[in-house]
Amino acid sequence: MKRERVIKKIEQYKLMKQYLIDNNLEIKGVSIRKKMHPLLCNILAIKRTLLGQHITVINNRATISETEAVIFAVTHIGKYDFEMVMESLRHFFYALSGDWELMYGTIDDYFFRANGVVYVDTEDKKDRQRTLDFNIKALKQGIPLLWCPEGIWNLSDHLPMLNLYSGIIKASLAANVDIVPIAVDQRNKEFYINIGSNIDVNSLEGDKQLALRDIMASLKWEIWEQFPVEQRINISSEYYKMFLKERIEEWPQFNMDIINHREYKDKNIISSEEAFSFQKKLKPNKNNLFLFMQDKAFDEYLMERIMK
Repeated sequence: MKRERVIKKIEQYKLMKQYLIDNNLEIKGVSIRKKMHPLLCNILAIKRTLLGQHITVINNRATISETEAVIFAVTHIGKYDFEMVMESLRHFFYALSGDWELMYGTIDDYFFRANGVVYVDTEDKKDRQRTLDFNIKALKQGIPLLWCPEGIWNLSDHLPMLNLYSGIIKASLAANVDIVPIAVDQRNKEFYINIGSNIDVNSLEGDKQLALRDIMASLKWEIWEQFPVEQRINISSEYYKMFLKERIEEWPQFNMDIINHREYKDKNIISSEEAFSFQKKLKPNKNNLFLFMQDKAFDEYLMERIMK
C-alpha cells in the first residue's frame, strides 16, 4: 500500500513539472526557501558536529553572484555530498536528485523539499527530458542548481570521475549560465571540498562533456595531493571491500545493483572486465599463456596449473 501511494505521488509530481513547463508558470516557493537556507545550513552544521564529521575546504576559486544562477557541478561519492557542499557554500540552490522513491517520507526527503529539490525518475525517458526542461526553466528564473553529473555514487577503485551525463552541458548552454565545478572526497568522517573557478561552457573546446569531466577530475586530484603517498604493500587487500561496505551502510536504501545500473556507460568505452571476460572460457596452456598476462591476478594461479 505504501509503495502504491509513493508511486502515485511521484506520478503527480511528474505531471506538475510538465504543467509548469507547458504553461510557462513561475516556480513558487523560492523566496521562502532562500530565507530558510541559512537556518538549514546551521541545522546541518549541528548534525555534522554530533556525528563527529569535519569539513576542510581546500580551495574556493568561484565567483558566485547572489542574483545570478549557476550550476554547481559536484563529484558524487556518497550520501553526505549534498550536505557537505551545502554547508561549505552557504549559497542557496535547488538540488537535483533521482531518489524520491527511496527517500519518500524520510527526514532526508523533508529536508530536501524544505531546501528546494528537483526529483527525476531516472528510469523514465520522458521524465528525464521533462526534468531537463524544468531545470532550464529554473535557471532562467534565477534559481541555482546543484547537479551531480555522474548520476550516481562513484565507488570505482581507480577512476577519479565516472563518465558524465550530457544534461548538465545542455542546461548550461540553454540557460546561458556558468558551471561551478566542485570536487568532494571522503575519508571516514573527514570531508574535503575543492571549489573550482566558474566555467563558461561556450569556451570549452572539443567534447564539452569530456572537458568538464577532466576539470572535475583535476579538482579531485588536487585533494588527493594533500595526502601522503602510500605504498601499495601497506594497503590491506580488504581495503576496497571495506570502503564499499562503509558507503553502503551510510544509506542502506542503496545497493550495488542500483549503483551499477545507473552509471553512465559510454558505448565507445569497454571496461577491463569486459575486455578480458574471454579468459574465463579458456583453458590455460603454454600456447595461450600470453593472453592472461594482462591480468596479474591470474599469474601465480596460471603458472601453478601450467607447470603441473
